[in-house]
Amino acid sequence: MDASEHDLDIKLHKISGDLITDFDRSLPRFLRKNDGAGGLVVRSRVRTRETDRLISQLIDPHLPKWLPQLADAYLEHLLARRPCPPARGRLLTPLPRAICRLLYSFCKIRGEKVVVRFLPNEARYLEPLLTALEDAERVAASKKDQEQTQGQDDDEQDDPAVWSWEERYVVLLWLSHLLLAPFDLSTMSTREEADEEESGGGLPSIPGHTWPVGLPSIATRVLPIALRYLAAPGRERDASRAVLVRLAMRRDMQQLGLLDALVRWALAALRPDLNTLATDEQRTPYHYTGVLSFLGGVLKASADTQDMQSYLCDVFVAVHGMATTSASEPGSPTSSALARKAAIKVVRAVTVQLLHGTPDIPDAMDNVETAIGFLLDSLADNDTPVRFAASKALSIVTLRLEADMADQVVEAVLDALKRNVLPAKKGPAVASGAGTAAASDLSMVDPLEWHGLMLTLAHLLYRRSLPNENLPDIVRALLQGLAFERRSTSGASTGANVRDAACFGIWSLARRYYTSELLAVPTASLGGRSDESVLQVVAVELVAAACLDPSGNIRRGASAALQELVGRHPDTVDQGIWLVQTVDYHAVALRSRALRDVALGATKLSLRYGEAILAGLLGWRGVGDVDAASRRAAGAAYGIVTAELATVGSTDPAVRLTQSVTLVIDALRALETRQVGERHGLLYALAAVLDALPGVTAARAGVPQEFVRLAGDALLDILRDCDTKTYRKPELIAEAASRLIVSAFPVLKAISDPNTSSLLLGTALRTMSGTELAALARSSSDTNTTLDTFATLARSNLQRWLTSPEPEIIAAASDAAVVLALASRPADRDAVIRGWADAARARLSSKTRTTSGHFSALAAVYPLAATTAAAGRDEEKELIRDALVERWKADTWTDTRACILQSLVAGVGGSSINTTGTGPGTGGSEGWSGPLLLLRQNAEVFIELVAEGLDDYTTTARGDIGSNVRYEALRVARALWADMDTNFGQAERERLVSALFLRVLRLAAEKLDRVRAQAQATIAVLLRESQASEFRRSTFSSKGYFLFLLNLLHHPDWLHPAAATVLADPAAWMDALLSGMVTSADTGHEELVIATRTALVEFCRQQDDPSLNARNTNAICASLARNLRAWQGVDRALVPTLEVTAFLLDVGVFARCGPGVINHKNICLQVQKACYKTGNVRKIEACVKVYAGIAELGRAAEPASATATSTENVGKEDDATDKELAARRDGAREARVRLGALLFHPWPRVRSTVVDELWGLYHEEPAGRQLRSVDWARADKARIRTAVETLGLA
Repeated sequence: MDASEHDLDIKLHKISGDLITDFDRSLPRFLRKNDGAGGLVVRSRVRTRETDRLISQLIDPHLPKWLPQLADAYLEHLLARRPCPPARGRLLTPLPRAICRLLYSFCKIRGEKVVVRFLPNEARYLEPLLTALEDAERVAASKKDQEQTQGQDDDEQDDPAVWSWEERYVVLLWLSHLLLAPFDLSTMSTREEADEEESGGGLPSIPGHTWPVGLPSIATRVLPIALRYLAAPGRERDASRAVLVRLAMRRDMQQLGLLDALVRWALAALRPDLNTLATDEQRTPYHYTGVLSFLGGVLKASADTQDMQSYLCDVFVAVHGMATTSASEPGSPTSSALARKAAIKVVRAVTVQLLHGTPDIPDAMDNVETAIGFLLDSLADNDTPVRFAASKALSIVTLRLEADMADQVVEAVLDALKRNVLPAKKGPAVASGAGTAAASDLSMVDPLEWHGLMLTLAHLLYRRSLPNENLPDIVRALLQGLAFERRSTSGASTGANVRDAACFGIWSLARRYYTSELLAVPTASLGGRSDESVLQVVAVELVAAACLDPSGNIRRGASAALQELVGRHPDTVDQGIWLVQTVDYHAVALRSRALRDVALGATKLSLRYGEAILAGLLGWRGVGDVDAASRRAAGAAYGIVTAELATVGSTDPAVRLTQSVTLVIDALRALETRQVGERHGLLYALAAVLDALPGVTAARAGVPQEFVRLAGDALLDILRDCDTKTYRKPELIAEAASRLIVSAFPVLKAISDPNTSSLLLGTALRTMSGTELAALARSSSDTNTTLDTFATLARSNLQRWLTSPEPEIIAAASDAAVVLALASRPADRDAVIRGWADAARARLSSKTRTTSGHFSALAAVYPLAATTAAAGRDEEKELIRDALVERWKADTWTDTRACILQSLVAGVGGSSINTTGTGPGTGGSEGWSGPLLLLRQNAEVFIELVAEGLDDYTTTARGDIGSNVRYEALRVARALWADMDTNFGQAERERLVSALFLRVLRLAAEKLDRVRAQAQATIAVLLRESQASEFRRSTFSSKGYFLFLLNLLHHPDWLHPAAATVLADPAAWMDALLSGMVTSADTGHEELVIATRTALVEFCRQQDDPSLNARNTNAICASLARNLRAWQGVDRALVPTLEVTAFLLDVGVFARCGPGVINHKNICLQVQKACYKTGNVRKIEACVKVYAGIAELGRAAEPASATATSTENVGKEDDATDKELAARRDGAREARVRLGALLFHPWPRVRSTVVDELWGLYHEEPAGRQLRSVDWARADKARIRTAVETLGLA
């Protein structure tokens, strides 16, 4: 419904300052380097990066600095004629190409007209740039010929002599800028035409083009290149068009006849039947687009002159004839939207010049009329850019027409808007929210044509081309467009363009017309009251659009139009200034906020705004939206606005509630069975109105019985409908009906007790204690037919709804279960709960349907069931607990177990859990919700389930599905720890922490981000307030986060006193932590692996005290050695442990272990056991790395041990050092033997890995030469045996 909070544009805006600073600092180094003599020289090749994500408004102050630097470096490289060295891979790019890519990026961000102004404009650069472009064209032509003759396909990206399209685009654009030089081209040409002819060059032949006599060499050299790329499909076409227009419109070129020659060539190129036309290869839509863009540019440049007067009729005939050809013909120019758009621009320019031209032009008015008809037809084009161009062209032409003819154009547009508009259908159909649109049926109109017509009206209003007499029809059309919506067969909206154009039209209307002119417009035909002005009517519709429209652009557009309306016409809109501040441009950006806060704020300002919003919420902009989340928000907004109207705008609030409920009920009855989305939204709207009943009752000092009867009958009808009908999407109906049951609790309470003076919201039941729920429960003496009928229907529906796997349905149905339990008789209530318990115990044969909803329902009704159980009947209190435990033991399916754990904390958010550290809880059992009360009162039983869930690593073809169980188990552990000071004794607290903490600690360091983040929040509950705050600030993938976990063992004062039992065993603590951390350090994403490994190394080296370093190093290494033994057979943890062990051996951590801490030979035996008869290649490779690390440790035993003895083990006996050296040598000997054995492994990949490690050990020794010049993947056993014996690996 709303934009993502992690939108890339938002992130970019936040870091844009740093990006710009970094770019500004690195640009000089990017372009130049030291020349070795104290100066700077431009580079030949550079590394490039993306810059097109910069924001245009932020880079404007830097363009005067950046662009000249780029242009100067390009010219310096070009004038020096420095050849680029051969490419060394694809990482480096030639400097000219890199500069042109940067310049193109700036053109894309800021526009070529802005960028080109900062390029050097000295005439002396014209010749070098043109020469470079010609050289690149010759190289490209020779390459192409070579590929055709020899069949070679060279990569142009590796050849700096072959230009990329960015280079051609930038240089052509630069040439167009240089052609503005005020000197004749003949004075700037360094070569004469005669010299070219003598050299054998001559003038190239261009089909359809006749060369004028006496052209300077620059013109003859530029023209062929520009004409060639005028048909290019890329951006070179735009630059070529600019070059040709600038060249043709120069006064010296016009005197030589170049403009005449180019116009005749363009006219010939638009006639496919002439022999002078270009070849078939050039007759592409891009060719026609380029020719038309050239004609449009020439006509635009000559708008205030007589240069093109003699060609206007010929150009119009050619372009109109081309534009009216059938698009189905092969190679037709009208098949391209770009060509059609360019043709419209040419027709517009010709028509404007015909209207301003001399009266002796033949057939001028006939051509104008033909052009207007052509533009009117183009308003219904299938492509949006064409409609934009046609509407703008029509408005410009209309502005220059005489009054009578302009009125005819306006009448034609208004008549087109009335075409296929039918009267609104009778009946209680859902209203559209707009008074004018509600009186019309727009289902038969063409949305594309309406978009073009709305744009035309908007442009005509903006240019004030419309007479005041047509304003009533225009305003009516704009309001219809503002509420226009059509959906395709797939459900996609096709009316957003129309509404966007209507916003532009209303904004133009408010900006260009005086207040007196608009106040004179009658409002009788607009659906407003007789005492309202047209400005007030328009303001009401804009408020509804700004609050409700599904499109963010239209909500903002309506807000902008409202601001213009109020600002330009003061004191004409009710509460105008406050309304603009409420319906703010930024406030309506988020749709959920616009539906809730903005709509409520506008309603408080005036009831008329609330009425319009309320009507719109019942239409396609509210409960009829295609998005389910939007319908939920719209339904909630309907109740909020209704409550505000009932409180402020009516003497009797019950009347307003009754009216709103009646509208919803009538709309529900008018729906077809297939309209599931609308029914879903309307049920939410009805539920929201019922939520408003307690507030209205408190203000009214009494329960409105008429409203209660109406709502009760509607509730029963809806439940009967749900019980008897089958819908296309039953999950939507089940969710909405469950919410309706919860919201109907105050109605049910009023039915059971008509004399009650206060009612409770249904949503408040989830936080009530068992005693409070028991007081609300229906007694056995209550006799009420309506309640009995409701209980029967709700029980039947919930039995089906609770089997749904959808989380939304489970959450809503479990809340509805509480209402059902309260509304049922005691005997029926016990039967219902027992039935749910039996369903929870049963394991369904099909995994497509679960009983997960019964788990949540049982947990929700637990406070009531435990409180109302008969005295001495403990089995009734234990019924729910036993059902969950039995199902857990009988069903190992991860989805079921995750649902059971989720039900224990269902409906509990972060606000319900004490997360401020280890302070006292918020209250006793009376303050706990149903699921939490079930968990607290049976903690000793459920703690075993939680511990088992924390150890669930089930993996299937779907992946690590056990992570869902671990995640939910972490939530339960967090809930247990959050308030244990208040609700548990000392022994119970120690039991809760000791049974779960090490498992949570392991998960806090494992590789899955989702699980690690939840474990971080769980551990933070046990920390002191200051440490908890610091811990939460750390990103769960950062080095600081893992260092905190590693250091936590040695700071017992950071933890809750109940963790003393866990702290008493440091070895178990470190084993659990590293069993999770090794997965992050090995199989996590790249950033996680780097952070984890860095944390491990720094933990062993970060202390200034050598004794602390030794303690940390010994703890890490000893724990890894123990885990190698403990996790044998569990590759999930064993392989990462091997990899991390090999890494720490490689970086020298194991070399600093104290004497007796590590038995290297025993490690080799554990590695051998892990490698024995395994088919896991990755595990074997990890074993090889560990063997190599131990072998290298033995080779360096003496110096490493001496260093350790002198710096870290001061005071140790010499015999201990000798024993350590001997132990390391024994371990190294065993590792070399195992490497020699693995060299005989049957898999070539394993043998290659062993050889790589052996080369690292023996590359400096003469024996290492045996490893060179041999393909060990194919070597025979004799060769391998010889190498093993030579290296001493036997």
